[in-house]
Amino acid sequence: MMGFIVTNEHGSNRVPPAAAAYLGASERDGRFSLAGGFDIGAGEVARSFASELACPLVEAPFHPAVIDCNRPLGHRLLFSKPMRSAPAEIRETLMRDVHGRHQKRITGLLEEQIRLDGQVIHLAIHSFAPFEPGPVPEGETRFDAARRTDLGLLYDPKRELERALCEAWNWSLYETLPMLRVRRNYPIRGTRDGLTKRLRQVYPAAQYLGIELQLNQAWCARSLPISRQTILGIIAGLVTLCDHHRSFAA
Repeated sequence: MMGFIVTNEHGSNRVPPAAAAYLGASERDGRFSLAGGFDIGAGEVARSFASELACPLVEAPFHPAVIDCNRPLGHRLLFSKPMRSAPAEIRETLMRDVHGRHQKRITGLLEEQIRLDGQVIHLAIHSFAPFEPGPVPEGETRFDAARRTDLGLLYDPKRELERALCEAWNWSLYETLPMLRVRRNYPIRGTRDGLTKRLRQVYPAAQYLGIELQLNQAWCARSLPISRQTILGIIAGLVTLCDHHRSFAA
């Protein structure tokens, strides 16, 4: 048997009042937020996954520019450049009450799922902008900078179970959602320094499968029936696959 846990580290645009002045956040109805720089649509997708899989969901409460819950403590990108100028007291509070609480909640749920089911699949939900960031190089067009996929499945190729799951999921989606462009370890590598990499260092490969989903904001951030149907189709493919295997064994 296997259990699931869904996390969302970059899906919020909220900013706590203590950090608003450093980030230039706008205020509306007593709440501060930033317009960009977060994973647009990822929160809604993560909640859909958790609902359909009937599993726990852990969401970082604030914009990643406040504190990046996908980075370990001590990482140079834990705080954005503006937040590095905030008083140490504010940063220490964020590390303890936001980052620390997020990490403890995840590890507690993972250990519970492993104890109950023996194996857990951690789905970390992210989204990405349709184009590569930065200016377009001379001689190229904006189209040349397009990120040519709809869904990226990120994993560690050295962990056989993660690779097997993503390969099977990819083929399943090719059959059930042929219009969906799926690529593995794109637009970034699944082994980059982040939450799933850190958790792989803690839990054995037979117990923990850390899969990061990267969804193109060109479609996942749009409130259209086809977007909702596609998300449900992606989830259904995973459910069917896991029901068939019951568990992923080396």
